[in-house]
Amino acid sequence: MKPKYILIFIFLFGFNQYSRAQKDIKENLIVFFSPQYMITNAMRFDIDIRQGETNKWWVVSPYFYFDNSSTSILNPDEEFEDSYDPHTYEEMWGLGLELRRKMFLLNRNFDKGFYLSFGANYKYFDITGDNVIYIEEEGDDGLIYTRMADISYSININSYSGFATVGHQFKPSSKFFIDLYVGFGLKYSFHNSPQNVSVEYNRDFTDYGYTGTQFLGGFRLGVAL
Repeated sequence: MKPKYILIFIFLFGFNQYSRAQKDIKENLIVFFSPQYMITNAMRFDIDIRQGETNKWWVVSPYFYFDNSSTSILNPDEEFEDSYDPHTYEEMWGLGLELRRKMFLLNRNFDKGFYLSFGANYKYFDITGDNVIYIEEEGDDGLIYTRMADISYSININSYSGFATVGHQFKPSSKFFIDLYVGFGLKYSFHNSPQNVSVEYNRDFTDYGYTGTQFLGGFRLGVAL
């Protein structure tokens, strides 16, 4: 065999061994992005931190919400609706924080494979509008009545959630991760409005002020640091 072919063989063998070694590196810090949250006008980033030399991780997830467009899925445009929708708003913003415990099912799996996770989160939303909305008023008889009024209003929502998920984390390359997961949760929301607005953003489990059980599912794209 000619020397140049020997050198090429050595280079290819060495590169293959290096690639395998890189894939076997056990990461300690991974940053994930969840694209599906953009559907609900949110951005969520996950910071996965491995606990020592174990297969257990802590996950810290900040949420950022903002919307001032009437074309979003949770803010219908009245011009294209057959009937009036009281959930229409002018602007929405919100913040949230989630803490999760994540454990791979096999001891030899430190950063890939099947896992279980459970955790809780808190979110705050501020919704403002200047249109016709339902408000609650106390009548002369002491009873609460609902009427429509064209006013400027604000609604504050505080929501709390607990959940559990199962998932599978893939490692296609040495620093890139894909995570698929499903699970269930329970969410409870408190609404407050200085104008006594009676509308609650509780249409389904994706809504900002939803209260009830939740089906969770999605995917994450991550890079190890």
